[in-house]
Amino acid sequence: MRQSLIFPFLFLCFTLLPSGSAQNVTQWRVPEGNAAPSDTTAINAIAFSHDGTQLAIGTANGIKLSDTYTGKELALFSAPLDNTVALAVSPDSRTIASASGDATLHLWDTRTGEHSTHLWHTYPVVALAFSPDGNTLATGSFREIRLWDLTTGQPTQASVLEGHRDMVTTLAFSPDSKTLATTSFYGTILLWDIETGQRRHNLPAHTDSITALTFSHDNRTLASGGYWSLDAESTIHLWDIHTGHLLTTVEGHTDPVFALAFSPGSPSVNGAAASNNIYRNTLVSAGWDSTIRLWHPQTGQLHRTFKGDTHPVLALAVLPDSYNTLASVDLDGTIQLWPLTAAPKSPDVNADGVVNVLDLTFVASRLGQKTPDLNGDGIVNILDMVRIAQHVGK
Repeated sequence: MRQSLIFPFLFLCFTLLPSGSAQNVTQWRVPEGNAAPSDTTAINAIAFSHDGTQLAIGTANGIKLSDTYTGKELALFSAPLDNTVALAVSPDSRTIASASGDATLHLWDTRTGEHSTHLWHTYPVVALAFSPDGNTLATGSFREIRLWDLTTGQPTQASVLEGHRDMVTTLAFSPDSKTLATTSFYGTILLWDIETGQRRHNLPAHTDSITALTFSHDNRTLASGGYWSLDAESTIHLWDIHTGHLLTTVEGHTDPVFALAFSPGSPSVNGAAASNNIYRNTLVSAGWDSTIRLWHPQTGQLHRTFKGDTHPVLALAVLPDSYNTLASVDLDGTIQLWPLTAAPKSPDVNADGVVNVLDLTFVASRLGQKTPDLNGDGIVNILDMVRIAQHVGK
């Protein structure tokens, strides 16, 4: 009885929910104008601006800054050929930081296109991050992270954080700029207090190198995932940054995860209404399996899957247009814009390729319920469909 009701149940309510198809997805190819580069290894580094509206890509031709919505080139910086290994865009989008394989750091003025500052490390730098308040640049190298003070006009080294035993691979600041998360080749996450420079937590997070970190907008949760080797595990871990405890493990990707992002958790963020976006407070992940997946950040339940181009996805950003658009960048430099409010074309509402009880659970969760047994009688049947119809009527 339960299984036979799945199909009419879903056809009744799927029009309320978004689909995982690739229709209506906008695409822009950035590195070489309108043509994708023939050699994707020419793309050395990719970084979104903090609000996601701009994208910096390091190629053999230099560093290109583009508008995420249109793909239009905004600036081109003549960085050393094949030598940009990491990029970061400042919160005000006025500065791009780039790291080179010779252990030098460069700051570029996005308004003039001119190179403004040289900074030096002892060892090559492979990770960069600006703090959201714009006061600090963090740079990761062999066994150390350096924090640079940006408040004095000329960047000065403020402190050195030591604790990793190998190359620092990924950096991420919390939204309040008070906590820095750092990772290394051996899968360890360290959480640092920016004000004191002291280490808060040591998280034995993964079995291999981590290439993706992101904080939730409420400064409570850190998500980690992604690995260098293609045969490594592809799970995502969610951590309580105050206690250091593992909250949940998310599984579903078939290959390493390279990009993570949280959507805002409230209907209004910085004055922008997000009432049309049903994926508020959602974890977004992407990686080598060329899929983008949306998860419930507490339960790890899969909400939706996007399937676009066949190339791996390297970067993600939720855009500030009422937070109803997700931007992704593929290995070939293609920007894809995904509407988060489009109507579905299939009763497979969670877009996992199967119409089953998980779609029922998804529908119920969109209506604020934890189970598809909406009337609580212990069975999913026509009475629950009636309850759904009542919700639709409202």
